[in-house]
Amino acid sequence: MIHEGKNGSINFYLNYKLVQSLASFDVRDVNTIRDSANRIIVEALHQGTNLNFVKKKFWIAVNNLKEKDISDEDSTIFAVSFFGLMKMKEITEDADHEGILVMPKRKKKKVRKKDLVIGNGKPCKTSLCFAALWPWGDPFL
Repeated sequence: MIHEGKNGSINFYLNYKLVQSLASFDVRDVNTIRDSANRIIVEALHQGTNLNFVKKKFWIAVNNLKEKDISDEDSTIFAVSFFGLMKMKEITEDADHEGILVMPKRKKKKVRKKDLVIGNGKPCKTSLCFAALWPWGDPFL
Protein backbone atom coordinates (compact mmCIF):
# COMPACT_ATOMS: atom_id res chain seq x y z
CA MET A 1 0.00 0.00 0.00
CA ILE A 2 1.31 3.46 -0.90
CA HIS A 3 1.15 6.04 1.89
CA GLU A 4 0.77 9.53 0.47
CA GLY A 5 1.67 12.60 2.50
CA LYS A 6 1.20 16.30 2.04
CA ASN A 7 3.90 16.48 -0.64
CA GLY A 8 3.88 12.91 -1.99
CA SER A 9 5.56 9.68 -1.00
CA ILE A 10 8.88 7.84 -0.93
CA ASN A 11 8.61 4.22 -2.08
CA PHE A 12 11.18 1.48 -1.54
CA TYR A 13 11.53 -1.57 -3.83
CA LEU A 14 13.38 -4.87 -3.44
CA ASN A 15 13.21 -7.84 -5.83
CA TYR A 16 10.63 -6.12 -8.07
CA LYS A 17 8.26 -5.60 -5.10
CA LEU A 18 7.14 -2.55 -3.18
CA VAL A 19 8.41 -3.28 0.33
CA GLN A 20 7.62 0.02 2.06
CA SER A 21 6.04 3.38 1.39
CA LEU A 22 6.53 6.50 3.49
CA ALA A 23 4.55 9.70 3.42
CA SER A 24 6.83 12.55 2.43
CA PHE A 25 6.20 15.96 3.94
CA ASP A 26 8.94 17.88 2.17
CA VAL A 27 11.57 17.48 -0.52
CA ARG A 28 14.20 17.78 2.21
CA ASP A 29 13.00 14.50 3.75
CA VAL A 30 15.08 12.43 1.31
CA ASN A 31 18.21 14.48 1.98
CA THR A 32 17.67 14.32 5.75
CA ILE A 33 17.30 10.53 5.65
CA ARG A 34 20.38 10.20 3.43
CA ASP A 35 22.42 12.40 5.81
CA SER A 36 21.30 10.33 8.81
CA ALA A 37 22.43 7.12 7.11
CA ASN A 38 25.80 8.68 6.25
CA ARG A 39 26.21 9.88 9.84
CA ILE A 40 25.56 6.39 11.21
CA ILE A 41 28.18 4.89 8.89
CA VAL A 42 30.77 7.55 9.76
CA GLU A 43 30.16 7.19 13.51
CA ALA A 44 30.52 3.42 13.22
CA LEU A 45 33.86 3.86 11.46
CA HIS A 46 35.06 6.32 14.12
CA GLN A 47 34.19 3.77 16.82
CA GLY A 48 36.13 1.06 14.99
CA THR A 49 33.08 -1.02 14.06
CA ASN A 50 33.44 -3.41 11.14
CA LEU A 51 31.46 -2.32 8.05
CA ASN A 52 30.14 -5.86 7.55
CA PHE A 53 28.56 -5.63 11.01
CA VAL A 54 26.87 -2.33 10.06
CA LYS A 55 25.62 -3.84 6.77
CA LYS A 56 24.23 -6.82 8.65
CA LYS A 57 22.33 -4.55 11.08
CA PHE A 58 20.93 -2.50 8.20
CA TRP A 59 19.74 -5.68 6.44
CA ILE A 60 18.12 -6.94 9.66
CA ALA A 61 16.20 -3.67 10.01
CA VAL A 62 15.08 -3.70 6.36
CA ASN A 63 14.01 -7.36 6.41
CA ASN A 64 12.13 -7.08 9.71
CA LEU A 65 10.21 -3.93 8.74
CA LYS A 66 9.43 -4.55 5.07
CA GLU A 67 5.85 -5.14 3.90
CA LYS A 68 4.38 -4.16 7.26
CA ASP A 69 2.21 -1.28 8.39
CA ILE A 70 4.66 0.42 10.74
CA SER A 71 4.76 3.49 12.98
CA ASP A 72 6.53 6.73 12.10
CA GLU A 73 9.58 5.88 14.20
CA ASP A 74 9.91 2.46 12.57
CA SER A 75 9.48 3.97 9.12
CA THR A 76 12.37 6.33 9.83
CA ILE A 77 14.53 3.39 10.92
CA PHE A 78 13.57 1.50 7.76
CA ALA A 79 14.36 4.47 5.52
CA VAL A 80 17.71 5.20 7.18
CA SER A 81 18.68 1.51 6.93
CA PHE A 82 17.66 1.38 3.25
CA PHE A 83 19.65 4.52 2.44
CA GLY A 84 22.60 3.14 4.41
CA LEU A 85 22.56 0.01 2.25
CA MET A 86 22.45 2.21 -0.84
CA LYS A 87 25.45 4.18 0.44
CA MET A 88 27.36 0.92 0.96
CA LYS A 89 26.48 -0.17 -2.59
CA GLU A 90 24.41 -3.14 -1.36
CA ILE A 91 21.26 -1.76 -3.02
CA THR A 92 21.28 0.13 -6.31
CA GLU A 93 19.32 3.36 -6.06
CA ASP A 94 17.72 3.30 -9.49
CA ALA A 95 17.92 -0.29 -10.72
CA ASP A 96 14.92 -1.97 -12.32
CA HIS A 97 14.57 -4.56 -9.53
CA GLU A 98 15.43 -2.47 -6.45
CA GLY A 99 15.77 1.12 -5.30
CA ILE A 100 13.67 4.09 -4.34
CA LEU A 101 11.00 6.07 -6.11
CA VAL A 102 10.20 9.57 -4.90
CA MET A 103 6.76 10.62 -6.07
CA PRO A 104 5.95 14.26 -5.42
CA LYS A 105 2.30 15.18 -5.26
CA ARG A 106 1.11 16.72 -8.50
CA LYS A 107 -0.46 20.09 -8.00
CA LYS A 108 -3.21 21.08 -10.39
CA LYS A 109 -2.77 24.35 -12.17
CA LYS A 110 -5.52 26.78 -11.29
CA VAL A 111 -7.04 28.88 -14.06
CA ARG A 112 -7.91 32.37 -12.94
CA LYS A 113 -10.56 34.37 -14.71
CA LYS A 114 -8.22 37.30 -15.26
CA ASP A 115 -5.72 35.02 -17.05
CA LEU A 116 -8.23 34.11 -19.77
CA VAL A 117 -8.08 36.04 -23.02
CA ILE A 118 -10.46 36.27 -25.93
CA GLY A 119 -9.33 35.77 -29.52
CA ASN A 120 -8.40 39.45 -29.89
CA GLY A 121 -5.90 39.23 -26.99
CA LYS A 122 -7.96 41.25 -24.50
CA PRO A 123 -8.74 39.83 -21.06
CA CYS A 124 -12.10 38.14 -20.68
CA LYS A 125 -14.29 40.06 -18.22
CA THR A 126 -17.58 38.25 -18.71
CA SER A 127 -19.02 35.01 -17.42
CA LEU A 128 -18.74 33.52 -20.92
CA CYS A 129 -15.04 32.85 -20.43
CA PHE A 130 -15.56 29.09 -20.72
CA ALA A 131 -15.33 29.55 -24.50
CA ALA A 132 -11.64 30.26 -24.07
CA LEU A 133 -11.22 26.95 -22.22
CA TRP A 134 -13.19 24.88 -24.73
CA PRO A 135 -10.63 22.49 -26.30
CA TRP A 136 -12.52 21.93 -29.58
CA GLY A 137 -12.67 25.54 -30.72
CA ASP A 138 -15.46 28.06 -30.40
CA PRO A 139 -18.59 26.31 -29.01
CA PHE A 140 -20.90 28.89 -30.59
CA LEU A 141 -20.04 28.12 -34.24
